[in-house]
Amino acid sequence: MNKKRVYIIGAGYAGIKALTQLAKIDNIELFLLDKNSYHYLQTDVYDYLAGMVNLADVSVDLYTLCHSFERNITFLQENVLRVDFEKNSIITEHTRYTYDYLILSSGAQTMLLDSIEGLKDNFHGIKSLGNALAFKQRFEQNIFNKLQSEGKCSRESTYNIVIAGAGLSGVEIAAQMADYAKEFYKDAGYLCSNVDITLINSKKMPLPSNSSFMQKQAAKRLRQLGVKMITDSHVTKVEPKSVTLNHADKIDMDFLIWTAGIMPSKLTNALDVKKSKRGQILVDSFYRLIDYNNVFAIGDNAQLFNPSTNEMLPPTAQTAELAASYVASNINNIIAGKELVKQSIKPRGFLASLGGRYGAAELFESIKLSGFIAYFLKKSVEKNYKNPLRKKCKEGYQNIMNQK
Repeated sequence: MNKKRVYIIGAGYAGIKALTQLAKIDNIELFLLDKNSYHYLQTDVYDYLAGMVNLADVSVDLYTLCHSFERNITFLQENVLRVDFEKNSIITEHTRYTYDYLILSSGAQTMLLDSIEGLKDNFHGIKSLGNALAFKQRFEQNIFNKLQSEGKCSRESTYNIVIAGAGLSGVEIAAQMADYAKEFYKDAGYLCSNVDITLINSKKMPLPSNSSFMQKQAAKRLRQLGVKMITDSHVTKVEPKSVTLNHADKIDMDFLIWTAGIMPSKLTNALDVKKSKRGQILVDSFYRLIDYNNVFAIGDNAQLFNPSTNEMLPPTAQTAELAASYVASNINNIIAGKELVKQSIKPRGFLASLGGRYGAAELFESIKLSGFIAYFLKKSVEKNYKNPLRKKCKEGYQNIMNQK
């Protein structure tokens, strides 16, 4: 029997989950394509920005991961330019690959609006590991510059961080950076201890897409940490040392972190397929492209919904993993000559890290937690995801060494 060639484009949370599930299936050749050589653990990046973990703690090596499985799985570090769906071909910068089944999981990128003057030249983001690294390096350099002027500064001198966007990323960054700055100066005993963090929210409450419980917990914690919140506002102009809001107020800043929305990846934008108004790929109840039964789309690049209820699903790592398992199961059904099976996909809950050892959690729509227990749950989820991948990477490394 000829083995079916299954390609996965994108090594985000959806792509990695699909890889680990499909690796269990016989009679397929499995290929993973990504422009980077690592899987970026964005849900752990806030600890990295706050100096609690190092670069290796927020990345997973894709070469060693793919070498850890019993059957041959090929990782291809390639930048995919487009897909020819009629010819079942993937076109990269260097070559062309032919697939039997394809999973599109190329994720999303930070939404930078052309209408906001100066934004693209004066912002920092965390959607990629490179951006997170650049942000951390510049932030620490600025902290160092502030320390050098210790003898000249006073209690009134400030270092201003502005965060635009009060979704999960914006809230977690604001909370973690506020806690980090507070503990850093307190532990070191420096005089120049004023770091002002301002969170700009286009809505009235942080975490606007979440329940009132999560919103209230986030707002309460941010106030405790001294984060300034400006609501019902959005940025209209960015200059090197200030941001201007829609009601003409200007805020001084040393640093702008932009978390005000995401948009589909460059590859998704280039694909000639049916998409939503937001540019996400439209899929059927089995997460196949509308016009191509052998192509699936999962993660942030697709408009995902619960197949049983048609309710839209949030663009989270949890949703991406649930969708990946669903698709992998049905690809297995196709190869085994079975019918596709429709399943209900519903997130189990929502977890947020809110600075230090404090968090908020809402599980199964009825369990509501805050404080250290919620923080512990979130860290447990992150470890349960990361540790098995780390173990596989060590196995893959040993396999490579044994082949030499």
